[in-house]
Amino acid sequence: MRTSFLFLIIALGSFPVFAQSSENIAAAENDTIPAINVQFTPASASEYIYKLLQRDSLWKEPGDTIHLSLSRLLYHYSEPFDSVEKRLFEFDYESVRPELTELVRRDTIPLRWLSDSVFIVDTLALTKEPFITKKTIVTSRVDTLSFRGLDTIPDVKSLIDSIRYSRDTITEVFIDSHYLKSRNIAMHRVAGGEVRPPLLFPDSRKELEFLPDSSHIVIFERYPAYVAAEESPFYVVPGIMMPDSLHLAVEELLQYIHKRDSIPLYISDPKGNSQAFWLTAEPGDLMRYWVHNHENDSITIWVGNPSKHEILLVLEDDIHVERMGKLVVDEIPIIDLEPNRSLLALRPLEEIPGTWSYGLSSAFSLNQNYISNWARGGESALSSLLDLRGSADYHNRRSEVKWINNARLRYGNIISEEFGFRTNNDILELNSQYNKSISEKFDFSSVFYGKTQISKGYDYPNDSIPISSFLSPGTFTIGAGFEYEPFRNTKLNFSALSYRNTFVLDTTNINQRAHGIELGKRSRQEMGGQLVINSKLTLFDDLSVNNTVRLFTNYLEKPQNVDVDWELNLQKQISWFFTISVNLHVIYDENVLFPVYDNQGEAVTFPDGSPKEEPRIQIKQFLGVTMSFSI
Repeated sequence: MRTSFLFLIIALGSFPVFAQSSENIAAAENDTIPAINVQFTPASASEYIYKLLQRDSLWKEPGDTIHLSLSRLLYHYSEPFDSVEKRLFEFDYESVRPELTELVRRDTIPLRWLSDSVFIVDTLALTKEPFITKKTIVTSRVDTLSFRGLDTIPDVKSLIDSIRYSRDTITEVFIDSHYLKSRNIAMHRVAGGEVRPPLLFPDSRKELEFLPDSSHIVIFERYPAYVAAEESPFYVVPGIMMPDSLHLAVEELLQYIHKRDSIPLYISDPKGNSQAFWLTAEPGDLMRYWVHNHENDSITIWVGNPSKHEILLVLEDDIHVERMGKLVVDEIPIIDLEPNRSLLALRPLEEIPGTWSYGLSSAFSLNQNYISNWARGGESALSSLLDLRGSADYHNRRSEVKWINNARLRYGNIISEEFGFRTNNDILELNSQYNKSISEKFDFSSVFYGKTQISKGYDYPNDSIPISSFLSPGTFTIGAGFEYEPFRNTKLNFSALSYRNTFVLDTTNINQRAHGIELGKRSRQEMGGQLVINSKLTLFDDLSVNNTVRLFTNYLEKPQNVDVDWELNLQKQISWFFTISVNLHVIYDENVLFPVYDNQGEAVTFPDGSPKEEPRIQIKQFLGVTMSFSI
């Protein structure tokens, strides 16, 4: 019986949905746009554009620029801007009169009752019914000896066999709690006038109540708000100062629109040539025009724009007009001159097959922080960063050869009251690449890449023992392979055969193990493959992204371990000389090891007493305003 009742509820609940869908289809069929006429009147054109704007299925995005432009055109047809401006000027902003009052926000949530006291929130579609039906067949034996007078009934044996066993079917319906739990649907029980588990948080300011038919639950919340007066077009305003702020904003925009609005005035000559002259609200400089007549006589006038509805015409000073006259042939002086018609020898141009191009750019960043009697602590500091880049490129179009050379010096330091002078950035790079064109996008390429620093480096705060210096360490890589340019400003250079040498010249003062070189040696030599990816993008106006990724794998030792050297540089031009720069440099080298520390900051050691070391990702980041120069 209960199962049949549930099927009846589902059937009745689905009927309004189908009815509503039919109404929506009928409404959609009636919402048609009239066919386009060959000729429009202003009224019919306005009606046609209005119906196109109201048709949601026509537009991919509601905020499309064409949609907004058509809306502005339609509003301008319906009402001129002068009327809008007058209405806004005459509106009484003091009539808004916001007052603080208490409003109620309501939210109605549908419920589905699983039993007399258990329900779920019916906002998520279920793939099946949340019930399990169980049928049990019960068989009982009947004692036929207790019946008297059976011997008087014909065919008594067949009758006894038919009533010896009795069967009954019991149907039970259970809530499928496992299915509801898999759908993240919570079951709520009403007991003692309370809902367990509660629908609201314990500290929530919201309240709830059931509708009389218990089909929905209403959650409402009271909150303070500023409500405008009844005669005002506003309802809830963000604050008591909103009318004054709106008044000032409207006045500012109307004044700006009045100044920005301009009218083109075309000045034409008798030959039909015209030139635009713009009438604006603000006076502009005088423009010079030549005025011609049909005899091609001309004078100069200056045209000005004192105001939006006024034109100023000023004649050029010292104007003297002379007309051409007809003279008798005998009175025309004729001078005979013998022209020099000798020819000069021509020298053919010499073609230069190859050309050199040079470039030099510099960027300097300076940051200063001064603190005196600052309660929250800190220290005064001065930091600077110098980034010099130079290039020398050779291109031979005849032999399709390119030789690209560039060098870079990046040096930065910081000075503070407590620690004094420190170096926090020191990189010297040299890159040389020779390319021979094979096809439109492929080149044979050989590369040389060297990297070191110019000054001593320390593991601060220890500034007595250097950990690096010039050519300690130093790295150079030589490789040969191919370069592929899939699209402009993106190049992939793969050197299948590469040799990399990492060396430390001063092993007396520099610990070579800190740079991945074994104890007792001065260098580490590797044979492998190198992949270099260079890309330059321009995302927005004056925002450039330079990305360089250098990957190297050692064929002879753990080729699955790849060394990564990635540098990302973002620059936003804010003026002719100043840019905002963000630089991120990430290095991972399997051979460069760092000591491991425990939670107390103590170094972790092996049983033999040697320190435990492991490779780590090296990260350096810079953000600042730089002054740039390029030649």
